Amino acid sequence: MKKNIIKVCAVSCAIAACVSISGCKKDKKLTAENSIAQDEGISPKIKKNKAASKAFLEGKTLAVLLGYGYNTPDSILGISQMLNQNYGVDTEDNPGLISIYVYPDDFKVSGKARISSLANLIEDKKLCGLLILGAPEGTHIAISKLQDKNEDGKLPFPVFTVFPQDEVLGSESTADFVLDYAHKTDSAGGIENAEISTAIPDFDINQFIEKSIQAMLETEKPIPQGENLQKLIQSLLGNKRKLTHYIDGETGLKSINHFVFE
Repeated sequence: MKKNIIKVCAVSCAIAACVSISGCKKDKKLTAENSIAQDEGISPKIKKNKAASKAFLEGKTLAVLLGYGYNTPDSILGISQMLNQNYGVDTEDNPGLISIYVYPDDFKVSGKARISSLANLIEDKKLCGLLILGAPEGTHIAISKLQDKNEDGKLPFPVFTVFPQDEVLGSESTADFVLDYAHKTDSAGGIENAEISTAIPDFDINQFIEKSIQAMLETEKPIPQGENLQKLIQSLLGNKRKLTHYIDGETGLKSINHFVFE
């Protein structure tokens, strides 16, 4: 009996030792992966994204502009924490992939908020994308200034404009796509007595932002207009959302890169 007890104890100790060694190896592996990601200045999420290669991202930043509806303290905090956790937010103390600009706080010129200063804020940066939420009036003018600096009049990176308060045609001309939310649309897909709002039922803005950024990083270039554009936006929203082309209420013309969802 005594020999059996000793034998059982020995086996138990051996198993415990194996589990401990395995656990240590796993912990060391995770620690090593995180260390490599930090050493390379790339978050673990970006490191796993094969399309977003280190060579493409090196020295670049992806700008996120938080405008109307997304510039409250709670919104800024929630979005910033998500972006920092997944990609790293660029600050004076810590480098990161994402540069966040909040309107009007970051656009004060002589005490007045001027969205036109957007061009000055980002013109010297190597951008790999620009995501704009709640664009103030005149945002498209600042972006057009950046476009004019290129010979072909186009930006070499994706620009997504979501829930803008800016001029419709101006937004369409300076973005890969424009996206609005309407409580009610007519049968043709146009906005009927539209109420654009940030209080969208069952809509996770953090998830949408993350998907949008992933789409920008995977394409590494502007999104071409066409049939695949609507499919891309639908994937960002999820299949439960009804997505239609925006139709101008006065001309009846359907926009090729402006969409409305319910």
